[in-house]
Amino acid sequence: METKAQALEIAKTQLQLRGYNGFSFQDIANELGIKKASLHYYFSSKEDLGLALIEDYAAAFQQWADKLAELSPYEKIEKYILMFYSFAQDNLKICPAGVFCVDFNALPVRMQKSITELQDTQRRWLEKALIRGIKDGDFKKSLKAKDTANLLIAACQGGLQLARFQDNCRVMKSTCQTLLDLLTDI
Repeated sequence: METKAQALEIAKTQLQLRGYNGFSFQDIANELGIKKASLHYYFSSKEDLGLALIEDYAAAFQQWADKLAELSPYEKIEKYILMFYSFAQDNLKICPAGVFCVDFNALPVRMQKSITELQDTQRRWLEKALIRGIKDGDFKKSLKAKDTANLLIAACQGGLQLARFQDNCRVMKSTCQTLLDLLTDI
């Protein structure tokens, strides 16, 4: 694996375990066994690294969503929850968007814009699945898709935090599964 890709993978782990302001270029360089100055060859600043992380997460989400195109709305929402559960199963990591949200006011403007776009993309994807599911009868007719999409995002991100606090990854899954059950209780 090339140095730039390795640095991104290390940064992802650091981000989800320690937060954006909880790691430095030096931390990544140390793990790679290179000098910090060598890391600047790939990323001129931590902001550039942060933007690369967000871009990578956005591409990964799009690829993931494309693979689910033929699933039912219920299955899509369930897979969304399981995606977050996979973070919890991996050392109780926090969702990247959730991590950036914690540091949002301290982020450079370009990063704020980029992470907002990623969050909006995820919300719109959820809304679309919910609209179809409401129409098809998979979900309660009384649901408002945009509000419910925001609720799902909040529940998944909050569930990850609860799982970390309680040192139990299953807390996240059961919290969100309960919400999904409430959405379908017709």
